[in-house]
Amino acid sequence: MALMETKIHILPEDLCNKIAAGEVVERPSSIVKELLENSLDAGASDILIELEAGGKRLIRITDNGCGMNRQDAFLSFERHATSKIRTDTDLFALTTLGFRGEALASIASVSRLQLKTCDNENGLGQQIYAEGGKIKNADEVGLPRGTDIEVRNLFFNLPARKKFLRKEQTELGHAADVVTKQALANPTVSFRLKHNDRKMLDLRREKGVRERVAALLGRSLLPDMLPVEWQSGNDLQLTGLISQPQLTRSAASHIYTFINGRYIRDRVVQHAVMDGYRHLLMKGRYPVVVLFLQIDPAQVDVNVHPTKHEVRFREQSMVHDFIAKSLQQTLRSSEWLTATSLETSTEKKDNYSSEQQVQTVKQGQIVEVGDSVRELESHYSQPLKSHQQNQFISKPAEQQFTNFSQPLVQSESQYTLPGSEATGFFTGLQILGQYHQSYLLCQDGADLILIDQHAAHERVGFEKLRHAYAAGTITSQTLLFPEVLELDFNSATALGDNLQELASLGFEIEPFGGKSFALKAIPQLLENKDAVKLVVDVALELERVGRTGQLRESIDEILILMACHSVIRANQALATVEIKALFQELDQIDFKANCPHGRPVMQRMTLLEVERLFRRH
Repeated sequence: MALMETKIHILPEDLCNKIAAGEVVERPSSIVKELLENSLDAGASDILIELEAGGKRLIRITDNGCGMNRQDAFLSFERHATSKIRTDTDLFALTTLGFRGEALASIASVSRLQLKTCDNENGLGQQIYAEGGKIKNADEVGLPRGTDIEVRNLFFNLPARKKFLRKEQTELGHAADVVTKQALANPTVSFRLKHNDRKMLDLRREKGVRERVAALLGRSLLPDMLPVEWQSGNDLQLTGLISQPQLTRSAASHIYTFINGRYIRDRVVQHAVMDGYRHLLMKGRYPVVVLFLQIDPAQVDVNVHPTKHEVRFREQSMVHDFIAKSLQQTLRSSEWLTATSLETSTEKKDNYSSEQQVQTVKQGQIVEVGDSVRELESHYSQPLKSHQQNQFISKPAEQQFTNFSQPLVQSESQYTLPGSEATGFFTGLQILGQYHQSYLLCQDGADLILIDQHAAHERVGFEKLRHAYAAGTITSQTLLFPEVLELDFNSATALGDNLQELASLGFEIEPFGGKSFALKAIPQLLENKDAVKLVVDVALELERVGRTGQLRESIDEILILMACHSVIRANQALATVEIKALFQELDQIDFKANCPHGRPVMQRMTLLEVERLFRRH
């Protein structure tokens, strides 16, 4: 009887290795990443990376880690061979960087690889040479404790893949970026990077991340970097450095986020970082961020992608809010204005007392991380007179939103900020005059301060309107004919779980059977057509991120528009008493250094800079 011909057959081992290599080895930088992770897991404190032709011709990584014995060295070339995990429970509680056990097998299958390793102090190690995934030679060799891996002629046996490699400098840039990320995460490890025998990086061991940031990103950044240190119970801890709003980049390339020491490029974390800077940066600008999140390994799954850049959180909404609120509190309590003064004028360093610095922090109350953000309304000590208020109004129809010198919400629980009677940064300035009826000229010690009057009052107006929303004084309007919303299953589930929070923002939504909802009332400021689209977008956002970020952003945009049309404008003359009233209001709010669109409220020129304009130095 003839055998039936089968359509399904087992792939040969060498082809399986090449397929795995396609997942793990995308370009030379992928190999650098995998081998660096192995070196760090081996406890190395000194790592040398040598490249030729951007890594296309040679990648060599030498470390002083624990090394391997002869048997382990041979086993390391087998697929799914690893020392990092033993059982399936280990897979969901990972504390190491590499764990898949595919790195050496995959790399060796598409290159000519030589491994030298020693796990003892006797100087007797092992040398293994593999080509195209097959071991060709193995000998004993003398070398110190550690591992030396040499990868030559990447993709020599896969010319189709080799064609996709970029120019030498492009590949070098990717490899250097990998070294930068690992160096940021491991400041106590020495990293040296050479390309074509030229030294590119020489990073000594540092005591902390601040020194490593100075060495890698530039010491000039440090004056504008703020330390982050927040903790939520025993589950979450966030540390690192973030830039003040005036220090930005045109791309997100300077946002470095790490989870349990592993660099990740996660959309939830990225969204949380930008949420922390909401209304502080101009559109298209990104902060400089180096953040380290420590989380219970059982609460995060890093085994969702071969490159291990993407992760999945068990409680992604909790992680998102923790990161965003931690950044908000750091930025809220930072001394942006006075810190700039301290860094740019040496004459001010001795004159500015610590008592004044503490007072600046106290003017913005810090809300504890973990709680919902409660924006607190404050009384102002010198309300504007009625005839002065009219000069702050651009359109009579918007007069109900213009009296920002009076609390928007009158209640017995009205909160007054500590130190509201004291002199703050802006009220302590010496007013010199007004330039072009748009910019206020002031003096702070020996420094010249220029303030954008529209941007300053726009921040005041926006904060007061936002506080009113947070205080729960949102007026709803009932729709004459309820709108029926049809959603997909996931969006409907997410929306149904957050109906109470939506109700606190002025939306009345009821389940209408199945995946449908009835929209019965909307915030009074929204038009009906805008509200329907907004609720649909909110449902999609809740499904994606697990929170009402889209709703809050949309509401904030409306409040920004209201504030922009309701405050003093450019080309508007102001009396001294009006300027003082504006300054007093600025001193009572948070995030006073930027308008809601992210533009700076003030600029400082030191006496030295002014004198240089006149060639006096």
